[in-house]
Amino acid sequence: MDALSRELRDEIGLTISDLGPHVWSQEATGSKYVAGYDGVVNDYFLVRTSSFTPRGLMTDVELAQGWITGWRWWSLRDIAGYGGPDLFSPRDLLNLLGVLVAFGVPAQPVRLGA
Repeated sequence: MDALSRELRDEIGLTISDLGPHVWSQEATGSKYVAGYDGVVNDYFLVRTSSFTPRGLMTDVELAQGWITGWRWWSLRDIAGYGGPDLFSPRDLLNLLGVLVAFGVPAQPVRLGA
């Protein structure tokens, strides 16, 4: 979990002392996900925080090298209404968040499809 804490600090400037619950996990195989790799493993955690202005330690160039070109706070309504070219991850984020809000944190991480 040190990696998650470090990424949150470096990429968006959020320092956490308590990692939230592990809510979703995903394993996808195939070379289409990341060049040079045979798949990806994604673990999603619920991290609660007060509102803040995101700005981490990384430069815009460093962030862009990791495919991060911007960030903002999104409501469920914002996600539902978004019609731009960007993709959310996981792809079914709107429905997954709706279930999380309606039913709370699952007892075990929910396994997501590829």
